Amino acid sequence: MWHLLAVSGKGLTVEFFAVFPQNFFSLFASPNREVYAEALLLLHRHYRQETRLKKAELVSRLVAGLETRMLEMEAEEGDLYGLGEEVNLSGRAHFLLRKFLETGWLEVEPDLSSFEECYIVPGYASKVLNLFYDILQGRTVEYNGYVHSTYSSLKTADQERDEQLYYALRHAHQATQQLWASLRELLDNIRQYHQRLQQQVEVRGLLVEHFDKFRVLISDKVYHPLKTFDSVPRFKQRIVGILKKWLRDSEVLLEIARTSVKRGECRELGAAREQVVSRIVEILDIYDKLDELLAQIDRKNSAYTRASVERMQYYLNTDRDIRGKLVEVLKSLPSLRRGETALVRAISEGLPLFEPGYLDEYSLYSPPRKREHLPEQGERTTVSAREIEAEMAEFKERLKKAYSHRKIVEFMLSLLSGRDSLTTGELTMEDNEDFVRLLLAVVKSGEEELPYRVEFKDGYLYVNGYRLPEMVIAAETGVAHVVG
Repeated sequence: MWHLLAVSGKGLTVEFFAVFPQNFFSLFASPNREVYAEALLLLHRHYRQETRLKKAELVSRLVAGLETRMLEMEAEEGDLYGLGEEVNLSGRAHFLLRKFLETGWLEVEPDLSSFEECYIVPGYASKVLNLFYDILQGRTVEYNGYVHSTYSSLKTADQERDEQLYYALRHAHQATQQLWASLRELLDNIRQYHQRLQQQVEVRGLLVEHFDKFRVLISDKVYHPLKTFDSVPRFKQRIVGILKKWLRDSEVLLEIARTSVKRGECRELGAAREQVVSRIVEILDIYDKLDELLAQIDRKNSAYTRASVERMQYYLNTDRDIRGKLVEVLKSLPSLRRGETALVRAISEGLPLFEPGYLDEYSLYSPPRKREHLPEQGERTTVSAREIEAEMAEFKERLKKAYSHRKIVEFMLSLLSGRDSLTTGELTMEDNEDFVRLLLAVVKSGEEELPYRVEFKDGYLYVNGYRLPEMVIAAETGVAHVVG
């Protein structure tokens, strides 16, 4: 595929339809696009395990995997294969294969030893199917792998000072670009979930969107490892130091340029040297912008989480649909019946409604009679704005002392008591005070320079009547936290 890309003085020109057939994406404009999509993903799973797809095996897999879906297929306008005549499952499977051959998703490759018809997936189609699979399955990205492999290759090449300098720089350039693209993809995914919040008008939809989609595909698989296990900035300074040293060393630049010419990547030594400098500068620029990108990801994740919680609270406390309004009308009927208006009588006669009552511990209770008490007239006192501000400042200070950062950290250290880690089942919640402090400690677990970290598991446990998520609280080694 890549041999069709031509680099000219005006930039990169791509002959798109010299790579993709004209009708390659026509399947997704068809009324049967859902069946085509499922069949392509099934084909992709099978092709990942085989070098070639035998026609008989592929027909069997389509029949077994899409038995009911293929019977729901509709006839398409301008169809040359007569879908209406293919009423059995085998005929529908053969129809799908012919469709994939026509649109370029498959190519025929006969088996010369048995003359059996076999298929292969072209390179461009394989790359597109891999992309579809990664998007749908939420591929886990270990960002630390990109950074660590970059540092390892550069360090080894810097010690050897041979042809490995060229390969190490090329690998570092590719890995750094993949790191940047993956982080940009994470930011775009969080931004997409944030924008889709406006489309959710029910609490159930918000819960499904946040816990079943965002948390499973983005938070647990990508964002949480990025903030805990994958320490991207860990090797940043070492990589930058090696590259800056190479940039100042003319012998290193010349050695890399010679290897580039030897490998046929560049024709002239001068052009090769310019390419080497350009790659080093591009890597340094990306690592220079990395902190700002990570900060944007943190801000966007916090904004999405806050907006999701606020929208859920809004819909939980507001009945905006017809059902909610009818419930409010029915709830107010018992009090309206005391007035016995014509409307209330008509509703009561037309619907079998009644006001329920329950026998409880207050059923025999008579409330005390209230005595009217008129307060004595006293002198009015005025309070200045400065006094109000002082009162509020004192209140905030009391609240800060009750749940300060220091007390939260001390509480978590007292839970660990010198242990490396403990689980939810090992916690002891004495009162609401412990529950609030644990909640604040979990919220603060994403902050830097904390002597503990929190890792969430699946499920929940009840501890002394408190419903807590399954999690592991571990002591953070190597962190000298100063409690002030």
